[in-house]
Amino acid sequence: MNDEECISRILRGGRSRAEGVSDLYRRHAPRLLGYFMRQRVTREQAEDLVQDVFVNIVRHCGNYRGESLITTWIWSIARNVLIDHFRRQRNAPDLDLDDLVEEGRDPALRVEPDTGLEDCVRKAYADFARDHGDRAETLALVAFEGWDMTELATYLKRTPGAVREYVSQCRKKLRPYLERCRGFISG
Repeated sequence: MNDEECISRILRGGRSRAEGVSDLYRRHAPRLLGYFMRQRVTREQAEDLVQDVFVNIVRHCGNYRGESLITTWIWSIARNVLIDHFRRQRNAPDLDLDDLVEEGRDPALRVEPDTGLEDCVRKAYADFARDHGDRAETLALVAFEGWDMTELATYLKRTPGAVREYVSQCRKKLRPYLERCRGFISG
C-alpha cells in the first residue's frame, strides 16, 4: 500500500483507518525518529514527537490537498511538531540540577571528553544547528533523509535551482564549524 492509499484508508475510518495509520507508521516512523534525535532531543522525547506527528496526520488528513507529495506533507507536520516542542521547552521553568542531585555524585551527569572525529563532527553540527536551524534542517533532509532537490523544492516552496543554490550556501556555512575537526583527519 502506498502513502496515498494509506491516507484514503485513514479517511474511511474504522478498521481501515487503523490499517492505514499502521502502514504509514511502519514506513515513516523510523526516519522521523532519527530526524528528531538529530535535532538534539532525547529518545523518549523523539518517540513522543513521532506519536504527535501521527496524531496530527490522522486529525488533518482531510486537509491534505495533494499539492505536494504526502512525504513532504508529513515532514511539514514533523517540522511544526518540533517547533512546538522547542517553544514549550523554552517556556518551561528552568530546573537547577544542583537542587536535584548533589554535584559530581551522579555518573550520568558527568561529561566525557571528546572521543574522536565522530564526536567532534556531532558537536560541530549541533553548534551549527543552534546558530542556523533552518540550514541544518535542510542539510539533514538531504544528507540523512535522502531527499532529492524536487522534494526539497516543494517543501521549501522554492524552485529546484534555488534549492540547489541554497543547499550549496548551507554547506559553505557549515564548513567553519567543521574546521575544528580537521585535526582528527590529518593527524
